[in-house]
Amino acid sequence: MALTAEKLINDERFCGDNPIQFLLYLPFGLILMALRIVLACILWIASFILPDKFAARQLISTLACLTFGVYIKEKGNKDPKCSVFVANYVSCLDSLAASRALGSITLRKWKVPPFFASTLGIKNVALFVRKQHFAESPDKPVLLQPEGGPTNGKGLLKFTDCSFPLPNIVQPIAISVERPFTTVTVHRHSEAGRRFPWRDLLWFLCSPYSVFSVRALPPLERDGDNDQVFGERIRQAIAESLQVEATELNSEDIRRLVLPRARASSRAQPSAPVNERTRLARQVKEVLPNVPLQDIMKDLAKTRSVDVTITNFLEGLTPYTPEPGPEPQPSTSAPSPKYVTPCPTGVFPKTAKERQMSFQERKAQMIAEARQKYIEKHRIAVSC
Repeated sequence: MALTAEKLINDERFCGDNPIQFLLYLPFGLILMALRIVLACILWIASFILPDKFAARQLISTLACLTFGVYIKEKGNKDPKCSVFVANYVSCLDSLAASRALGSITLRKWKVPPFFASTLGIKNVALFVRKQHFAESPDKPVLLQPEGGPTNGKGLLKFTDCSFPLPNIVQPIAISVERPFTTVTVHRHSEAGRRFPWRDLLWFLCSPYSVFSVRALPPLERDGDNDQVFGERIRQAIAESLQVEATELNSEDIRRLVLPRARASSRAQPSAPVNERTRLARQVKEVLPNVPLQDIMKDLAKTRSVDVTITNFLEGLTPYTPEPGPEPQPSTSAPSPKYVTPCPTGVFPKTAKERQMSFQERKAQMIAEARQKYIEKHRIAVSC
């Protein structure tokens, strides 16, 4: 059974079986956080004093790992000929683990303090998209994480966020992380975009340790493939190494699910009033006349968004039993092109191709119906 977006995100921070153990540890965690903040101040001073040399970078990387309780298990061998690594995305400190294990830099777009960016190996994208970088700085390979957003590690998202075209030879990197008591990444509204997930970072400081496994897989060659095909080969290699599913979902599917939930929880209010949901349900009903009103109301109670609810029904995320629509009225205007309305099943298609076809057919139907209503309203003569 294909993974859904709900199974790829973490809603709660606590992941242990015994919350009493975590409560007993919490005082020690707070003391550990205080000590690590002191170490972070030392790291901040060191980032200003030490030059940008290999030995200095290694020292800063070591201090950063101690500061955030990051322990790294290296597996496989780094290929010195590869200037680009492609990895999966599981936490905000993946870059630190890869920098320590592989000596790589990352091209993040997060707005973080300069010293913190240099500690994590974060560089400005504009400085490295030039091809000269790979000739000028062969000792600093670039780490790409094209998933565009983190998951809980149970599956891989589609690659949609590449900073620049992939070279002819790329080395895949499989990253996994384990931690006692709490999950590494919790999906919140404030971190659903390009903002740095500071809450997750604070839990790194409080947790006893976080173990990263960084596995360098055999390099892959392009062999004439375009970027999309080559990227899919890389993704399948990483998924096979991690023994997880390469899903048909992307980062936008995750954000679309997270945003309504986060907004509702941040307001800490009950569901929208019945009158408001009824008004929104009528808007959905105008677009999807075959969907029962009670099913629309039930989905709106969760999403509180007309657009999200429509998408849920169109893509089969919310099943329903279609009801018959109104009989078509005879028109005196010029005949319009025939359009066969697909019969909605209310069942989520199994393959990505079927889901895409269903969405495109429904989209074409909506466009055709809107066009016909406009022609009839304005009595426009259309030649066949």
